[in-house]
Amino acid sequence: MSQAAHDEDPGFLVSAATTLRLILGWAFVALAGLDLAMGLDGVAYVMFHVVVLLTGLVLLGADRVGRRPSRFAWLAGASVAGAGLVVSAIPVLLVECCSSGYAVRHGFPFTMLARDPGGWRFDLYRTVVDLLFWLCAGLLVTVVVARVKPPRDKPAPRTSGHAEARNTPDVEGETSPVADPKNVGGLP
Repeated sequence: MSQAAHDEDPGFLVSAATTLRLILGWAFVALAGLDLAMGLDGVAYVMFHVVVLLTGLVLLGADRVGRRPSRFAWLAGASVAGAGLVVSAIPVLLVECCSSGYAVRHGFPFTMLARDPGGWRFDLYRTVVDLLFWLCAGLLVTVVVARVKPPRDKPAPRTSGHAEARNTPDVEGETSPVADPKNVGGLP
């Protein structure tokens, strides 16, 4: 393999991560698009599938989204994902979907935990789907914050206006005639 081809090779991990991102993106777009085409069955159902569809589009076009998210953007996205899952599980919600036989239901967009006078019911499958929803929402927030928050201005590179730059040897052993090594143009 030539050196030029070796320099352009992104490596196995980068290639594997890109492949996984594209597979997930296409799966999200296909599943959400097909489910939305089947019918619009309630606000939670539509919201879930729109968030999954948008996440799929972001995963497919990650290189066109813009600059890399900052730590602040990742923190904002993780906060939305974590807080959304926890906060949606605490209050009693009138969720349109799932476990309608139970009087008290917790979770959004799907019922994770339900209670009836007979006892509690925890649904692992719907909890995983709720976690997926909030992770997707967190990724969308990460992308939006990265696009909206202006990049931090990097300090301009220092120009060689000070004597140290003029005091470098032009030829090995010689110094510039502008300044000698003992006086760099500062105080006498």
